[in-house]
Amino acid sequence: MALANILSEMPDLLERTLAEHTPDAQGCCRECRDATGVSATWPCVTRELAEQARSMSSDPGTAGERAGEGTVAGRRRARDLSVPGGNGRHRSL
Repeated sequence: MALANILSEMPDLLERTLAEHTPDAQGCCRECRDATGVSATWPCVTRELAEQARSMSSDPGTAGERAGEGTVAGRRRARDLSVPGGNGRHRSL
């Protein structure tokens, strides 16, 4: 919550974080990869934090953009149902 609050006060960093932490074709975050090739499933923790920060943001111009995006929980539920054994946070490529 504290990190989201700080990020909500930095609109440029917030928008860059949202733009960078997007899913690839396999449903993994494009940014959250480690040296061994293990990638975080999307939405990653950073994306969830950024979305929480965006919801806290005082910028009224982003409220309409958020309306059609759904929720993190909804996307996670859909992802978990579409992947056999999809209850893990990470998977390798």
